[in-house]
Amino acid sequence: MAEAVVSFVIEKLGDQLIQEAVSLYEVRDQVESIERELTRMQCFLKDADAKQKRDKRVKNWVRDIRDVAYDVEDIIDTFILKTTHQRKMRTKYCFLFFFKELVIRRQVAKEIEGIKIKIRDISASRTTYGIENIGGVEGTTSYVSDRLRERRRSSPHLDEPGVVGFNEDIKTLVARLLDQDTSRRCVISIVGMGGLGKTTLAKKVYNSNDVKRHFEICAWVYVSQEYRARELLHEMGKKVMGIGRESLAQMNKGDLEEKLSKILKKKRYLIVMDDIWKLQVWDDLKAVFPDGMNGSRVLFTTRIKDVALHADPRSPLHELHFLSDSESWELFSKRAFPMENDEIACIPELENLGRQIVARCGGLPLAIVILGGLLSRKEKTSSVWLRVLQSVSWQLTQDPDQLVEILALSYNDLPYYLKPCFLYFGLFPEDSEVPAGKLMLLWIAEGFVQQRDEESMEDVAEDLLEELIDRSMIQVAEKRFDGGIKTCRIHDLLRDLAISEGKECKFFDIAENMYGGTSTARTRRLTVHSNLSKYVSMSHSNPHLHSLLRISHTEESLRRDQWKFLCQSLKLLRVLDLECAIVRILPKEIGELIHLRYLGLRRTGLQRLPSSIGNLRNLQTLDMRSTKISRVPSEVWKMQQLRHLHLNKTSIMGRQPAHDSVRNLRTLSSVSIYGNSWIHDFLGKLTNLRKLGIEGYFMSQAEALSKSLVKLSSLRTLQLSGNDQILDPTLRLLLNHSKIYKFHLCGAIERLPHPQEFQPNLTKLSLEMSQLVQDPCVTLERLPNLRILRLLSNSYRGNEMVCSAGGFPKLHGLELEDLDKLEDWRVEEGAMPSLRRLVIQDCEVLKMLPEGLGDVITLRELLLLSMPDEFQARIREDDGDDWYKIQHIPSVVVT
Repeated sequence: MAEAVVSFVIEKLGDQLIQEAVSLYEVRDQVESIERELTRMQCFLKDADAKQKRDKRVKNWVRDIRDVAYDVEDIIDTFILKTTHQRKMRTKYCFLFFFKELVIRRQVAKEIEGIKIKIRDISASRTTYGIENIGGVEGTTSYVSDRLRERRRSSPHLDEPGVVGFNEDIKTLVARLLDQDTSRRCVISIVGMGGLGKTTLAKKVYNSNDVKRHFEICAWVYVSQEYRARELLHEMGKKVMGIGRESLAQMNKGDLEEKLSKILKKKRYLIVMDDIWKLQVWDDLKAVFPDGMNGSRVLFTTRIKDVALHADPRSPLHELHFLSDSESWELFSKRAFPMENDEIACIPELENLGRQIVARCGGLPLAIVILGGLLSRKEKTSSVWLRVLQSVSWQLTQDPDQLVEILALSYNDLPYYLKPCFLYFGLFPEDSEVPAGKLMLLWIAEGFVQQRDEESMEDVAEDLLEELIDRSMIQVAEKRFDGGIKTCRIHDLLRDLAISEGKECKFFDIAENMYGGTSTARTRRLTVHSNLSKYVSMSHSNPHLHSLLRISHTEESLRRDQWKFLCQSLKLLRVLDLECAIVRILPKEIGELIHLRYLGLRRTGLQRLPSSIGNLRNLQTLDMRSTKISRVPSEVWKMQQLRHLHLNKTSIMGRQPAHDSVRNLRTLSSVSIYGNSWIHDFLGKLTNLRKLGIEGYFMSQAEALSKSLVKLSSLRTLQLSGNDQILDPTLRLLLNHSKIYKFHLCGAIERLPHPQEFQPNLTKLSLEMSQLVQDPCVTLERLPNLRILRLLSNSYRGNEMVCSAGGFPKLHGLELEDLDKLEDWRVEEGAMPSLRRLVIQDCEVLKMLPEGLGDVITLRELLLLSMPDEFQARIREDDGDDWYKIQHIPSVVVT
């Protein structure tokens, strides 16, 4: 993590030398000198980060570098803070200003000189500690101990009894290996996080009798993180050609590759490559896997999707999932209780405690096996099992199979720019579903996301999240209708790892831990999961704190003086997210937090912003949803870095901003159409706006709205909520805007335009309160690229709806909600050929599901919510009249 800290500080210094050129002018040489020193030390840090786990000398050295990088960041931020304040006072106290600024410059110069001395001492201490070889050729070995690597070395001959939950996986993989319709050599990959049982599953498949009979050559090769291509070739040479170690040592790499390739080309082979971490493994070895078009296969196990797709992008991944509750209990019972006559002898009084212990494992087989094995050796009493339940995390760190180190392999394999993104998940409470959009904006505010050419930072942040998911570190909890990530989660054991690593490197701490006396005086980030006022009342002052997040949906009131304390004592904050911390008016001291990038005030009951809010010149995100603020003060437009402004049907009043002050704005939602002439004078200036939400009476400003929207060439998402009827000319212009892909319309309309008047690339359409009397499907099913359709409350007032054959060719998601007149819905054969998700909610008079739904074989998920009892009875499993229409759908949820 030290590599990440130093890298981000170096990048930040470079940015500040440009962005804060005026403030840093007098100390520019010193800052550049520090930047050069840190860059030199950066060269050693990747290897040092790896070695510190098993060498305390290296650990201390890394800690010193990390702390000095933090000190540099704080010194520069404090200097900018002080000089900014002094410049505000210049006109009032001219002489005093120059004197104080001179004092500040001398002070920072002295502090920077002290930092340079520290860095020289740290460099020299490599010799003192006896760790000069860090970063050298000999220093490239893994941090993983040889003992752990040997324990993880897999062999197909070691049978693992009592395996649970893999029956369907085994059938699927064996069928793919034996598939005679696919003659090309395929690489089939088993993908999942550490501890899910990828190697165990591969063994079961490899040792299948059908597989052994089908392939003429079978070989198992263990790869690992620290592989060497020549050693892997030798391993294959022994198993495929039966050549001894001495003979192999005499062959050069090219000859060995050629011999292996010739032998394998003549045979139908299966080679298992277990525990692959790097793309280069396939690049190094693919020459020895010829494609004789005879059905040969290579089977990978890996935690990283990119590794699998790199080897064979045409082959679908076989992704492992967590065990269900019943499977978890079965596996635990087999390990924890003795077997008698092939039946598990479970002691009834221990079952409740046992199930609680299993729940803490989150469906991860390795954790269940470890705890089950531990309890099989302990006394079968409630008191003993209760102690284990209360110390599950500690027990898992003590096990001889080193579960925590196995999970940490994935963390240590992350590139430096992903490590802080992963650790950030430790700030959220256990079992949280983290909103992906908010998470990415927090990453940007923290400085974890760097610009890449012309790509927006939001797009880069989304790539980082997807990379963590592809590396099996994070799971998708819920997807949006368009397939994007809506919420995500982290497994409890990986969260424990994030908390452990985060605390060790002072990356963050959890406030609740302090109440027992633990100090967080040097931590960079603090999260509060319950009582923020308790933290404030303890008068904790941490001048080094960069982020304060209150993550709780429970409201609590903060007094004005408590808000004032936060603003005055935490001057270096970049992130302040205080959702549900109730306050009527923010103190004017909020304007002193000039480094703030993210200010979250959602659900705070806030009624007014102070004029000092305009001092937050670095603010990127201001979230005021679900507050009582009725108008946007003109001071907001002084924030030239503002990218996302989330409001609550708020009016834009007062003086309209200049173009330069709003050039970065990408989100403006939801804002009231009322207020001066902002639609005419201001809206058209937002040329980088990607998401816009407006509500109010549109008729009076329809022309101005139409003209302004034409100028918004970057607009992708438009949400309109009208209190009056939206007339045909305005509607046609909106739906034909060439760049809008997502459109949410709430309000009455006369009719839908002709399909040719819609923007052809429209992918998502939501209609609400439209009060249409003609079947909307007649028009909408002819839109060629529509993927998501939501017909919400009172969008359609008719009693019949028909989806015609060939209609909705690309529709993936359909939602019908609160259509209180809809009685009959027909789906003709060939309609909606791509539908994957269907939601029907509160359609009180809908008689039954359409007959044609049974022909939609792509449908994977059906949600029936708040439907009448008679309707639910018809789709009851096995005996419901409509069950046959939906029995092919894998996931059916009825609530």
